[in-house]
Amino acid sequence: MPPLASIINPSYLASLRSHPGLPRHTWYFIAGVTLSTLNRPDEIGTVFKYALERGVHPEDDGPIRDEAEKLKIARRMREALVKSSAIIGLPKVTINPPTTTQHANPRVLPN
Repeated sequence: MPPLASIINPSYLASLRSHPGLPRHTWYFIAGVTLSTLNRPDEIGTVFKYALERGVHPEDDGPIRDEAEKLKIARRMREALVKSSAIIGLPKVTINPPTTTQHANPRVLPN
């Protein structure tokens, strides 16, 4: 079976990041939970990496350099994925996404 085509691209992530209807600092974990629900854990790392490289707010301009802020983003992403497990199912959330985000930035996500 050939690999699935990517559904996430930088222009789509930029539109999510600047969407006026979303509360600040939420677009990345909403996207992560949505991708987990769609059983696309391979795409979650792309969202996480984009958030770290571009910032989480539209007015951010460049990569996040503060390690505490990176850890905060990683923890929010993990928390959202784990909490969504009650609705979307445990195996997808506990097995696939945490390891996917760890491969995106292993220094930020300790075991």
